[in-house]
Amino acid sequence: MDVQRRDFVLAGTLAAAAVATSAASAQTAPASAGPGETRGSSVLPGDEKVQYTGGTEVKRLKIVNTAELEVEAEKILPKGGYGYIFGGSGAEYTKRENLRAMVAIGLEPHFLGGVLKPDLSVTILGSKLPFPIIIPPMGSHGLAHVSKEIGTAQAAEATGALMVLSMQSNVSLEDVAAAHPGPKWMQLYFPADRGYAREVIMRAKAAGYSAIVPTIDSTLAYPRDNNIRNNFRIPASLGKGNAPKNEPDPVKAAAIMSRRKVDLNWDDMVWVKEQTGLPVVVKGVMSPATARQAVERGIDAVWVSNHGGRALDGVPASVSVLPRIADAVNGRVPIVFDSGIRRGQDVFRALALGADVVACGRPVLYGLALGGHLGAQSVLEYLRDDLYIVMQLAGTANVKAITRDYISPPRTV
Repeated sequence: MDVQRRDFVLAGTLAAAAVATSAASAQTAPASAGPGETRGSSVLPGDEKVQYTGGTEVKRLKIVNTAELEVEAEKILPKGGYGYIFGGSGAEYTKRENLRAMVAIGLEPHFLGGVLKPDLSVTILGSKLPFPIIIPPMGSHGLAHVSKEIGTAQAAEATGALMVLSMQSNVSLEDVAAAHPGPKWMQLYFPADRGYAREVIMRAKAAGYSAIVPTIDSTLAYPRDNNIRNNFRIPASLGKGNAPKNEPDPVKAAAIMSRRKVDLNWDDMVWVKEQTGLPVVVKGVMSPATARQAVERGIDAVWVSNHGGRALDGVPASVSVLPRIADAVNGRVPIVFDSGIRRGQDVFRALALGADVVACGRPVLYGLALGGHLGAQSVLEYLRDDLYIVMQLAGTANVKAITRDYISPPRTV
C-alpha cells in the first residue's frame, strides 16, 4: 500500500516549520495574531513542496447508505486529509448532535393522498432546480480527490444541482464555472482586506455566479482536535484557486486569505450587495434574532447552519433551531439548511420544518473521494431518489406540500 496515501502526516515538514526563522513566521500571520487566528489553511515556507494525493478512481458508486461511504473513504484517504473532512470542532458535541437530533424527528405520513409522481423541482433566487438538494461550500476538494472542485462541479452539472463554491477552493472560481455552467453561488469568508474581498466577489459576478454567500460563523478558527492530533495543515501544493491576483508569493497570498474580518457586522453584508448587485445569502444563522435582522437589512436569503459542527462547538443541532427561524422569517425570504443530511428522510424533515432547499456536504466529498465526479454524482442521485420515495410514501405531491403537518409530535417520556 502507498504509505504516503494511507498515512499522510506532515510530521517532518511541520517539525521543520516549528524551527523556522521568526521572519518566516511573520509572513504567516500579523504580529498581532491572537487566539483563533491561526488556521488549518495557513501556509509556511516549504509547504508548497509537500505532496498529497487524494482519491484517483472515477466510477459510479453503489450506495447502500452514506454512512458506509465515510467508512470506505477512510480506507483510501491520507490520514490528515480524512481527519480534516471527517472532524468537527472542539469536543464534537455539535457534530454528533446534528445527526442525533435529525433522526429523533418522526415523520407522519398522509396515506391515500393519490400521489403518483412527486415533483421535486424548486426555484430559489431565480434558479430553477430539478430537486431541492444543493452542494454547500466546502474548502479544498483536493483533499478528497485529484479532480478537486472540477469533479464536484461536473457532478453538479450532470444532475442539475446548484453548487456553492468555497472561497478556499483549490481550483479557481473561473475554472469551476467553466466546468459547471449551471446554477452556482460563491461563498465568501470576509477578508480583513476589503480590497481583496471586492476582488473575489467581482470575479464571481463576472464568472456567472448568481449569489454571494458570506459565512458569518467562522471569524475565528475554533480548534479542531483531528487537525491538532494529526499535525495537519492543508497542503499548499493543492492550490489556492482564489488567492489575491496581485500576490504571486503563495505564502503571502495564503496569509492574506487567512486574515478574516473578525468584527464582522451587518454593514459588511449590505456592502457585498451594494458592490455586486447580486443576492446575498447569509450563512451560519442559528437564531431567530439574526434571521429577523437579515430580513430587515434586505438580505435575500438566510442559511441555517452550524457549519456541520465545524465552527463554534456546543451550539444546538441546526435542525433544532430551524422551526423557530422559519417562524421568524415567515416566508419573507428563502431558507437554506445544512448540517446532518444523510438520507432522503433528512431532506424531507428539513423541508417540512421550513427550509426551501437543503445542502449536503460530507457525503458528497466522500463520494468524490471514492469515485471522482461519478462518485459525487452518485451521492446526489441517491439523495434525490431517496427523497422521491419518501415524498411518494408520505403523500406529498410537490416540495411546497411538505409542511409541519408531516412531522410527528415530539415524544414524551
